[in-house]
Amino acid sequence: MECNSIPNDWFGAFLRDGVQLHPERLMDCEDAVKQVFIDGAGEIIVKEVEEPVVGESHILSRTAYSLISTGTETMGIRHRRANPDPNRPDGSLGYTNSGTVIAAGRGVSGFEVGDRIGNYGSPSCFGGHAEICCIGRNLCVKLPDCVDLREAAFTGLGGIAIQAVRRAELTFGEFAVVTGLGVLGQLIARICHAVGYRVLASDFLEERLRIAGSAGITSLNAGEDVVSAVAEATGGHGADAVLICAASDSSEPITQALRMIRFRGRVVMVGVTGMEVDRQLFFAKEADFTISRAAGPGRYDPSYERDGFDMPYPYVRWTEGRNLAEFIRLLSEKRVRVDDLISHEFPVERAAEAYDQILDRPQETLGVLLKF
Repeated sequence: MECNSIPNDWFGAFLRDGVQLHPERLMDCEDAVKQVFIDGAGEIIVKEVEEPVVGESHILSRTAYSLISTGTETMGIRHRRANPDPNRPDGSLGYTNSGTVIAAGRGVSGFEVGDRIGNYGSPSCFGGHAEICCIGRNLCVKLPDCVDLREAAFTGLGGIAIQAVRRAELTFGEFAVVTGLGVLGQLIARICHAVGYRVLASDFLEERLRIAGSAGITSLNAGEDVVSAVAEATGGHGADAVLICAASDSSEPITQALRMIRFRGRVVMVGVTGMEVDRQLFFAKEADFTISRAAGPGRYDPSYERDGFDMPYPYVRWTEGRNLAEFIRLLSEKRVRVDDLISHEFPVERAAEAYDQILDRPQETLGVLLKF
């Protein structure tokens, strides 16, 4: 899941040469590339669109693998299917992939044609589940030889996970709870574990608990008494932070998080749940509640994502680009692994089947890759 709510205009438009275009205007082009779209009724289609032109501060990447976001993307699909509109423009899908550099703009340094990279697409760029992506230079990370392209398809989601952990403001030795073990929750739990935080994770699906356990994460079925388990593990004090990675209309995940944290503990909303908060419980814990939005400072800022302006290192230590690079470092040093999170792989031509797998069989699905 990329962020806490999906912008109304996330699907249906992108920028090329600074001009906003809609994908239906790009059909039947001479230099066509494959890209995955969602139509007005929520159906998945693969279309041929015009190959993007590299901008001054951009990199053209030939995609190898693209990871489907089982949070952000499926929310958008469900919304369109519940509210079909044949007049709504087709929208592009996806935002995290890997590939090889085929061109770089005049203002780009540090990347050469042939470099293998991990990418994080944005609304300001031509990215996502596309055969060729045009990505802002701040959103690309050169890959060490030891990181393969399948792993690097997790680049964007890995940056989101790192930003969520940063928002929890944990310090060495503190105790974190991660609720919801989809791909993002699995990554957050693994990052917490890798850097030495004590962590307990919960989910209703036993297979997801098994996968988390195989990575050394203490896990518990969400149907059991997780609150008591946390109290016991912390000597009755409660968790220092709870990171909510669940997707639910209910406000129960927040209520449960407030019961699990210590006095003056922190709750971080990474997923999407109901937001009706028990004020008395909130008051009694003097809790901090925060939202984690995407991969960090710079997100949705065209000057950073499109124009390539960076933020001063001493003042904004962890921009989204630096979070992406940190995730690749964790992969390269084998502190975090993602290969066991890949449950399915489909050629891009079968993208509709990939989304059906996610929507219809969530209990047997985790990370789903599209191969180009």
